[in-house]
Amino acid sequence: MSEFNLNEPNFSLTDAAFEGFRFTRERLGAVAAWALVSLVFNLLSAFAALILGGQALRSFQAMANKVDDLSALFGLLVPALPALAAIAIITLAGMGLVYSSALRIFVGREDHVTFRIGDDERRVAMTIVAFSLIYFAVTAVVVFGLGVAASISDGFSTWLGSFFAWVTPLALFAATTFVIVRLSLTPIIAVDRKRISLKESWNSTRGHFWPLMGSLILSVGLFLITAFLALMIVSALNHAISLGTGGVVPRDLLVRPDNADGSSLPTLILSEIIASISNGVLLPVVLGPLVRAYQAYDAPDAPVTPVPA
Repeated sequence: MSEFNLNEPNFSLTDAAFEGFRFTRERLGAVAAWALVSLVFNLLSAFAALILGGQALRSFQAMANKVDDLSALFGLLVPALPALAAIAIITLAGMGLVYSSALRIFVGREDHVTFRIGDDERRVAMTIVAFSLIYFAVTAVVVFGLGVAASISDGFSTWLGSFFAWVTPLALFAATTFVIVRLSLTPIIAVDRKRISLKESWNSTRGHFWPLMGSLILSVGLFLITAFLALMIVSALNHAISLGTGGVVPRDLLVRPDNADGSSLPTLILSEIIASISNGVLLPVVLGPLVRAYQAYDAPDAPVTPVPA
């Protein structure tokens, strides 16, 4: 049984990083349940894109990757709005349902996987919306501020203007990462304390950014390495099966098409299955360090709360 020892005053970066992997090994059924529900919502989102989006959505997505003509981009956005709104609602509902289920287990509120529509799901969904708004606000402030600095500096020195243009993506990444990590305990507070409080998360992570960030980098990095190796094996099997069947099974079955239509439905479904499995495994990998941090920094005197086996 995995256990979060709240009596330890120090946050162990490595223990926190491996907590999600231990949970996955011991509670594979829970991970499978989260992956299955994620798959349902991923397929609903994909079919909504196919049915409601069509060519309008594909044209918008192609133009959004360029972003060199805002007026043309806005013109393509309007006909794609119904599909984008449906995808956003379905995705938000799926995330709220799955994340709440996982958080209840990790904070010890439940000992088995449950899915329901209730206050936990509402609070988690609202937290996701708040995170999105904060992310865009921080992005706007950083881009606007450095953009103004680059324009002013360019009048005095071309080198300075180029420097600000070069440093903007790095500053944007650093600023958004810092804010999101500092607020990352908010979903846990929403489920454990039944309230949404960005301030509590911000205060709890003060002075602990680097240990928490380090544990997340380590855990997600290990997950990405494992996922990459797994995909390499699956890809090799796909190529071998394709050769063995004389091309009946496509060689690029794992490559999700850019222009998804009815003819690419098998590939689309397979890609969503792989994405859902990845989401199910990634969830405890991320929640492990966050819950460790929450219980070490935010409630150091609370009784030991084990993760149910």
